[in-house]
Amino acid sequence: MKAKTNLPPISIIVLTYNHQDYIRENLEGIFIQKVNFPIELIICEDKSTDNTDAVIREVLKDAPAHITVKYTAHTTNLGATPNFYFALKQVTGTYIAFCEGDDYWTHDGKLQAQYCFLESHPEYALVFHQAMNVSPYPEINGSPFSSVEDRDYSPLEIYRHWVVHTATVMMRAEVLKSTAFLNTLKDPNLQYFDTVLFLAASTVGKIRGLKKCWSAYRRHDAGLSFGAVNYKRDLNHNRLDEIIGNFHGGKIKEHADWQIFSRSRIDFISALKKGRTQTALQNLKWIIKKHRNLRVYLFKKLKNG
Repeated sequence: MKAKTNLPPISIIVLTYNHQDYIRENLEGIFIQKVNFPIELIICEDKSTDNTDAVIREVLKDAPAHITVKYTAHTTNLGATPNFYFALKQVTGTYIAFCEGDDYWTHDGKLQAQYCFLESHPEYALVFHQAMNVSPYPEINGSPFSSVEDRDYSPLEIYRHWVVHTATVMMRAEVLKSTAFLNTLKDPNLQYFDTVLFLAASTVGKIRGLKKCWSAYRRHDAGLSFGAVNYKRDLNHNRLDEIIGNFHGGKIKEHADWQIFSRSRIDFISALKKGRTQTALQNLKWIIKKHRNLRVYLFKKLKNG
């Protein structure tokens, strides 16, 4: 499938909020890309409370000529998922790449390699690669985000093992028109919205992994998917898993239901111990809804002694 000549081949989405210490490295990792095509750079700054906006405006003065910048500094904070939806609506490219404001690309040939792969393999909807953890915590700093091999990946693998990091992805923009996308990315409170998008891509074409490490995932306490566990985030995660399970069905639904039950059971007990009755009841509702998994839980507990 050839890119349409009247559109930029690649739209890059950068979502940013309170990333004043990181956004420069993010944008410079985009600017160093060696490509033979024009790029549309979509930056959505979600009303940060620090100097992220000022840093972005300064760095953009040095944007390469082949990059067309669409910069939106929101006047009110939308929240992570609504900001993501907003950014997706700005896309005009044939392909989409992602790099959240606190992550960055480490190899100047990343975009060209992924573009060439998708151009020469029309049966694939998405290609991703390895990422490296960057963290103030020595035990994970410099380690791989996940173990990625040079092979195809199934939707179930993508969902179960959290193998795909957002900053490693390039996908076909036609995924945004898929039934899966239109029916699963609606809730503004969705947690980890990227997983839903990657699963939608699996309904359009195959998914390919590359073992090359071409990006960095900055893991810090302020990140959306890192830091202390909290009840609100887990309840939103339950909603995400239910949407995924109900749409995709099969083994994915089985795993989604188990995840919801297991997460809710742990949070129910924790909330009771802390005297948070309302939170406990919210989790109890999910436990009752997924009660069929109680038998699986009891079997595993008996088996493990």
